[in-house]
Amino acid sequence: MFSRSFTTQNDHAMTSGSAVPPRKAFHQPGYGDINQLIDLVNNLHRSIYHLIIFFLEQFTSSIMTKISISALTMALLVRRSDAACPGEITLGSDCSLEALETAIAGKCNTTQLFGEGVDAATAVQELCEYDAPLQFVEIQGTYQLDRRYFNGGGDIKDGENTFEIDIAKLQRFINNDMERKLIAWPEYAQKEEYNANNGYGENGYMTNFNIDPVAEKGSCKYNTAMCCYVESHSDNFVDNTDVCRHDLAASPQSNHIKAGWSVFSGDEPANCVGFTWKEGDVSDTYKGNTLFYASLYQTATKGYMGNVPGAPLCACVEQMPVVTKADCVTSSGSDLTYKFSIDATTGEVSASHTVTMTYSDCGENDLSAQVKKLHAGSAIATDIDEYLVGDDCDITNAAYLHDEQLLVPKANNPFENLDGVEYEGLVWKQLFGEGIYFLPPDYDAEAADAEMRADLKACEATLGRQCLILRKCTSCTVDSHKEIVYKRLTDFNEFQEGISTDTTMDIPNLFMDQWRQNNNVMHVDYELYSSVKDALSDTGIWQQSDYNSNSAKYGFPRNSGPHGYIGNQWNSYEWGGGHADHHAFYIEVPSGTSVV
Repeated sequence: MFSRSFTTQNDHAMTSGSAVPPRKAFHQPGYGDINQLIDLVNNLHRSIYHLIIFFLEQFTSSIMTKISISALTMALLVRRSDAACPGEITLGSDCSLEALETAIAGKCNTTQLFGEGVDAATAVQELCEYDAPLQFVEIQGTYQLDRRYFNGGGDIKDGENTFEIDIAKLQRFINNDMERKLIAWPEYAQKEEYNANNGYGENGYMTNFNIDPVAEKGSCKYNTAMCCYVESHSDNFVDNTDVCRHDLAASPQSNHIKAGWSVFSGDEPANCVGFTWKEGDVSDTYKGNTLFYASLYQTATKGYMGNVPGAPLCACVEQMPVVTKADCVTSSGSDLTYKFSIDATTGEVSASHTVTMTYSDCGENDLSAQVKKLHAGSAIATDIDEYLVGDDCDITNAAYLHDEQLLVPKANNPFENLDGVEYEGLVWKQLFGEGIYFLPPDYDAEAADAEMRADLKACEATLGRQCLILRKCTSCTVDSHKEIVYKRLTDFNEFQEGISTDTTMDIPNLFMDQWRQNNNVMHVDYELYSSVKDALSDTGIWQQSDYNSNSAKYGFPRNSGPHGYIGNQWNSYEWGGGHADHHAFYIEVPSGTSVV
């Protein structure tokens, strides 16, 4: 493993031009020839040392793809001071600055360890993330091998060698290191610049496994990943699921298709296996190991390979096909211990670990059940039903085609639309809608926001409140969400196009695609009701709110509900997956005002 190092200077340190300290010459009478010989040896020693360093640097720069660019450029050498830290520092099971400070208390401090001007928190974070664990890329050797494998190709499946030759390196890792290495979540230097410039965040994650919670195009919001195999090198392939369909737009980096969909009969053999993790839980610590166990281990030991057409072989569940079920695996470690080591000659600080790993199926060997158990009470526990449907594919595919790809009956019935119609004693104006109520807002985001603000304010003069907003949803599957009324209690922040912030808001975007809590807190800024009657009488106020915590494109009302979380009733004008495919947003029109 390549170690990361940090540098400083002190009075007793070697200077930057003398990486190897010169030996003392003998200065005794009669030994002039010996002194000359020793000087020659010393000079030759230094020349050989610098030549070795040169080749090591060239070698390292060509293959060191295992860590982020920030780590690659952070090449500082530690010089040890008079109050030298121990050569080895044991941190225990917690690799953190706090654990380090506890371990060296009374012996030295972080300034003596890392040097003046070096931020100790950053230094420790880099060592703990990139040096202590085994980087995922080290298992196969390169980013390209990992990328091609997780997208369904690569040398193991398509190479010219025999299967046994292509998995030989994997097999050595399984035999020698799988049970004694903590594996990091895959991250690559090659992805740093691309991700930063294309909405994937300030990280080096592969698109299949982007766990950045604030990235615009992050792909692991459900903390769940899955692999689906469709063939095997051997004859022991186990068909454990039915593949129902795949939204091609969910995995454009794998299939290079912008939009489209595939529906499958469910008769094709497939084997899906996945895992889930929860932040701060043991499942989070060892998720890199579990990813290896669900993917490369299955290929090397069972011969499983081949992706569902148009889908990745392995990815976070949002990018994977909709299937009836998937097996579940997990991993855990015991006696995890982190250690920092200081090279006695160079002062270089490196990090390592020891651990004993075990791998197994989840308790029920059912991914959906494990997700619901680990994430009980959260939106993840309900939203997972969008991807692990549990039903016969014919049933779920018929509903999908009916709701999202085809028009439903009575699409031209004028009484379905409330635009300009009196309903529950009020007249309504349609703002926008989807499906059979299709109506886009003004193309100019600022103009659309200004119109909606004016419509909301129109009731204040006569009613002393802002006008009500009504969402009617004929395709929603829960009665409480077929009609939802939004009553605004406070003024909206000033306009800025896009996602809401603490000081700005794009009101149409808030309802259509990015339902967030900023300036939009239940019981403070608004109330929700399941009918116009309840809203007017201020009864039946909803109690459970839910919002997007990042830039996800889930619109109104996310998984909010009258008494608890209710999933999949949200609308989204950019993403699919929810049941609100046929809905319209209306706004109350004050008495005596015409609908425009």
